[in-house]
Amino acid sequence: MHITIRLAWHNNGWNGKVCNEPETNTFCIGQHSYPGDYLKGAIDTARKDNPESKIKPCLNSNGIPVCGFSINAFSDSKTKAIINPPEWFNKESKPAILDIPESTVCIWNYEGMYSDDVNREPGKGQKYDYNQRLRNANEYFDTIRKEEGNSLLFYYANYSNPFSEDEAQKYVIVGISRLKKVGKIHYYEGVNEDIKKKYAGGFVWQMPITSNYPDEGFVIPYHKYMDRPDVLERILLVPDNKRNFKYATRAVPDDDALALVEKMIEIASYLLEIGDDTQNWTERRKWLLTLFTDLWKKRGAYPGLPEMLSFIDFEEGIGYYKEETEKKNDKHAFQNISDLLTGKTKMIDG
Repeated sequence: MHITIRLAWHNNGWNGKVCNEPETNTFCIGQHSYPGDYLKGAIDTARKDNPESKIKPCLNSNGIPVCGFSINAFSDSKTKAIINPPEWFNKESKPAILDIPESTVCIWNYEGMYSDDVNREPGKGQKYDYNQRLRNANEYFDTIRKEEGNSLLFYYANYSNPFSEDEAQKYVIVGISRLKKVGKIHYYEGVNEDIKKKYAGGFVWQMPITSNYPDEGFVIPYHKYMDRPDVLERILLVPDNKRNFKYATRAVPDDDALALVEKMIEIASYLLEIGDDTQNWTERRKWLLTLFTDLWKKRGAYPGLPEMLSFIDFEEGIGYYKEETEKKNDKHAFQNISDLLTGKTKMIDG
């Protein structure tokens, strides 16, 4: 299971520091940034509280970067992130301050917060079942946790980025790494018992995800070439399948991961060709080629079969084929599916 991770736009490569010129980065407070409107409000407050700060206007009064959820993606130092409780919590509730290790960002499974199972029946008072929301979040992150050391992380910016226009909005992939560690659920401090009961303890909608960068992965150096449209044209990576880039984080199938890695190989080769010095592109390209080989093998002997089964809405067959492929039984699985579809059998013989 590979996943996407949404970041707020940064003008210096998500290196753990606030932007070189924060005032010029209007994208991080855009409508489609992460985590949405919260970041804009937090930055407005920070700048109001620190009117004399021209160098670092994106730090709050405690010196914590308000964009701490995103900026440490490719950093070798620790930082912190802060998030205020919802305004409808009791007034004694306090912000949550999260420790952000090296190469770590925060995400949240927003899709699980708005799925059908969290809706309460009309007349029940509270619209959403927060206990179910918490269960959904734990289920998603527990699934990822099982993939520590294996899952690929595809970092991207939503439509609030320099390459999007009203007429042509684009998701932009900014980097890749491998999952190292999934953090834990955090809770707001000072939450009273009534709020805890209604909101599943007052959990924070942010989960720290640590990657294996710099040993594995890289950031595409958009920041270095913003005045070089000829280079940007060659390194800009816009995903073909937008579905994987909804709700801040989503699972990425092996086939889609393979397509993205293939494009990254082209980008790494080009950056090596022009002598870019932001990364060791010879080593990064070797790593990508290894990923490509591994992902290709996972597709099994019949890589087009899942797409065909999806076309005929045979989702159970897709799951069966992928499970058997992982066991190296792909040819046997193909024959079973073929026999079922041609009417030779009425059920798949496991």
